[in-house]
Amino acid sequence: MKQPTWPKVFAFIGLTVMGLALALYSTTVATGGIAGKILGTDRVGDVLSLGTAFIMVGIAMAAAFAFLALSGIRALTRKT
Repeated sequence: MKQPTWPKVFAFIGLTVMGLALALYSTTVATGGIAGKILGTDRVGDVLSLGTAFIMVGIAMAAAFAFLALSGIRALTRKT
């Protein structure tokens, strides 16, 4: 972010929200994987692994873009 602008900051905030939504809805996928494992429809546990991976990706995405948004906000407020 060489030249921070407010549209970039709002875009990063939007991507942060998308990462949090991905992490939130991945919990339902992981819960479905647990149910599939118990009921025997998912013998290997692929759905549970996929849900867990998406939870980690969503949290990492939210953290990275939140950092970029906060650093952009800090840079914009310090200029004025």
